[in-house]
Amino acid sequence: MRYAQRILDFLSRVSGMIAVAGILALMMLTVVTVVFRAIGIAFPGTYVIAELLLIPAISFALAYATMQNEHTGVSLFVERLQHRRFRLTLKGLMLGLGSLFWMAVALATIREAIRRGAQGETSPIINIPIAPFRWMMATAMILICVTLLFKVVQLLFGHDDSINTPEKLENKL
Repeated sequence: MRYAQRILDFLSRVSGMIAVAGILALMMLTVVTVVFRAIGIAFPGTYVIAELLLIPAISFALAYATMQNEHTGVSLFVERLQHRRFRLTLKGLMLGLGSLFWMAVALATIREAIRRGAQGETSPIINIPIAPFRWMMATAMILICVTLLFKVVQLLFGHDDSINTPEKLENKL
């Protein structure tokens, strides 16, 4: 279990770095575009590049957030539950149901990547292949699913790795 935790922690850090790199690239693209437009030079395809950079930035940020327990959850409600067993059961149930949603998203992303990749899809104006970006998103969605399922297994064994459980909040004080 600890070995799997280390691998997921490493993948989480890599996901976070990919997301940050995507956001930094978006920021640089925006600055360059604005500066050059101010002096009367426009680059065609900057909106397309921005759209493509959003894919790894958002999908890998979601994977990172999932590993850090900052994903979509009802933490305001669950963190206030005093009965530990009930809290862990409820969290496991929510994570399990959430993983079903992300599995559907991952499957749809993989199917679309295969279908569009076979068609040789490229972006408009600048003809950048879209397939690598679709596969980056699929990879991030699979990482989210694996992470959620791992967390469900942890909860089944009674391990609560949440950042803000009442016990951990007390230990911080």
